[in-house]
Amino acid sequence: MKQRKTPTNPIFLGILSCLLLTACSSNNLKEAEISRDKQETEEVLQSTGLTVASVDDALLKAEKAIQGGKMDLAQLYYVKAYNLEPNNVQLLQKMADLYIELKKYNLAEVSLNLLLKQQPDNLKATEQYGLLLIKLKNYPDAEKNLTRVVAKQQSWSAYNGLGIIANLQGNPLKAEDFFKKADRIFPNSPELLNNIGFALYSADKFDAAEPYYVKALQINPSFKKAIYNYALLQARLGRYEQAYNSFTKVSTPAEASNNTGYIAMMNGDYIEANNYLQAAIETSPLFYKKANDNLMRLENRDTQ
Repeated sequence: MKQRKTPTNPIFLGILSCLLLTACSSNNLKEAEISRDKQETEEVLQSTGLTVASVDDALLKAEKAIQGGKMDLAQLYYVKAYNLEPNNVQLLQKMADLYIELKKYNLAEVSLNLLLKQQPDNLKATEQYGLLLIKLKNYPDAEKNLTRVVAKQQSWSAYNGLGIIANLQGNPLKAEDFFKKADRIFPNSPELLNNIGFALYSADKFDAAEPYYVKALQINPSFKKAIYNYALLQARLGRYEQAYNSFTKVSTPAEASNNTGYIAMMNGDYIEANNYLQAAIETSPLFYKKANDNLMRLENRDTQ
């Protein structure tokens, strides 16, 4: 099997409501607007809980709404409380937590920015902000905030975030160092073991990567990211049947065949590549365009 550099792969590393906030600036969070279902809208409008006597009253009602699964109502209470007391750090933290859970990352960023203006040395908020900025793909500022955290305390999640940034920036050896620091603080985490394995894989340290995937899957056999990444490694090591079987645990047979065939092609194992790509096309000839494209690349190489 011919050895080649590992092809670039995305890291698999690896939170909706009827009330949505309107456009906001860093200085002001506007009142919520009702945007979807008429019946839900009328229910919210008719709710006697919409009136609040104080910030504490709003926070209490928001917590009850969250416990009842009414995240839309909780958002409204939080915004009303913010309009009463915009510098309340406890409130801003709760707003950020809720927005992150709802995957409203831009609103979470506004909340954490406001919080950190009040408490710039708040390490919990700084770490949360740094991890949030990774989701927003603002890697320089994410790195700056997480570096501030690890300079003052040992945090596995901050080190893990720094490792993710390093790998995304094409520095797998630096990523490996960060992930291992995280692993020393929080050992036996399938997520961290997977991340160490992927950093080693990205640095073409295939044999060193394998024990981390094996251990991650011993702890959590259904961990999809580790299954997929281990399949990539098995394919790069030329163990194509194993790789295909692993891929089928997290993807369709056509996708599994295409992935295996593509890596075989990158390895220079063209017979195996042709077999798997043909199988992908036969399994799903209309849907699986990628397999046709990869097969054409293989055929064009043979005619050159």
